[in-house]
Amino acid sequence: MASPLFRGVLLCEDVEHERFFRRLLERKWFRRNQLKAQRIPNAQGAGDAFVRSRYAGEVQLARSKRHENYALIVVVDGDRWGLAKRIQQLDEQLDAAGLDKRNPSDKILVFVPTRNIETWKLWLCGHRDLDEEGDYKGRFRKADMSGTATARDAIEAWFQQLSTEDCQLEEQTLPALAAGRQEIQRLKTNIR
Repeated sequence: MASPLFRGVLLCEDVEHERFFRRLLERKWFRRNQLKAQRIPNAQGAGDAFVRSRYAGEVQLARSKRHENYALIVVVDGDRWGLAKRIQQLDEQLDAAGLDKRNPSDKILVFVPTRNIETWKLWLCGHRDLDEEGDYKGRFRKADMSGTATARDAIEAWFQQLSTEDCQLEEQTLPALAAGRQEIQRLKTNIR
């Protein structure tokens, strides 16, 4: 693949999302300092509400730059809602603003780590006894402190080739992560 070509906005809940997705996206698709993060200031309030409240405006901006290599990256935890409900909530924000839902030509990626980003980090680091219902924040903190699972290792693992069996297991166990991997295809197919 050619050198990273995109610039844009990372609309996310918190610093954990920002760190993970900035590292992930700057690895191949964004130049350093070309991904402006918008996250809830000082972790005050509900991060998902912050993302939803800014989503329609950011979609409108991204669409106004459709002829540029500009992308909107949205990250909101699935929490107790899950992937489908979070996507529906974002679609409702667009509807309320009189905007069309995302379409394949939009350079708008939506990632919904479910239950939260720590689930994805642990899974990517090889922990397979997970699901999208459990809250693994404490478990990830312990694994990070012991060096058995780190955000850096998770990002490295993202780029490893998966076997057919691993893909199937991921789709069955963490469908939101499998959907997140598919979101990356929007960038690959929309490079100008």
